[in-house]
Amino acid sequence: MDEEVKEKETKTEEKNKTSQETEDVSKESEKKGKKEKKDLIKHLQDEVKEWKDKYFRVYADMDNLRKQYQKDYLSMAKYQSQTIIEKLLPSLDIFSMVIGSADQLPDEVKNYVMGFDVVYRQMLQALESEGVHEIPCAVGDKFNHDIHFAMDTTEVDDDNQVDTITKIYQKGYKLHDRLLRATTVSVGVKKVEKENKEEQKAQA
Repeated sequence: MDEEVKEKETKTEEKNKTSQETEDVSKESEKKGKKEKKDLIKHLQDEVKEWKDKYFRVYADMDNLRKQYQKDYLSMAKYQSQTIIEKLLPSLDIFSMVIGSADQLPDEVKNYVMGFDVVYRQMLQALESEGVHEIPCAVGDKFNHDIHFAMDTTEVDDDNQVDTITKIYQKGYKLHDRLLRATTVSVGVKKVEKENKEEQKAQA
């Protein structure tokens, strides 16, 4: 009788032990599964973040490229007539020179000059419609390296005339905000300054 009881108790203990082991394995497996799931979620989140970053970088690059293309296109359209306009400037100079000297010409020639004046004004209007404008310049203006080209210098006694324009040789023009040709001028210098410059050139 005692042996049967002991045998039953042994079987019960083994059963409980097996059940406990199974439960422990199940808990360990569940714990491991949760960790793997958590790691997978983190991995997927990292991948999503990485792809989002790549997308926004590519989008930003494409947007910058689009803006640069648009800027280049507008600039090209804005200045596309520059080459032909630069070729027309010498003709404008001739018209301006002839019209400016009309008073010195014979009367029979002045009628032709009037016709030149009409053509000259029409050319100026056409060029203005393309964004071309003459650079304002007058004797006495301060010399500006950005828009003036000094062909020579003129000796002056008045200090107020130093670095000012004393003579205009050729008109200057701009296409919108771009310099087509600087105004060619003579610049006032003090006599002593000019002599010093000549001495420096001779010594050089």
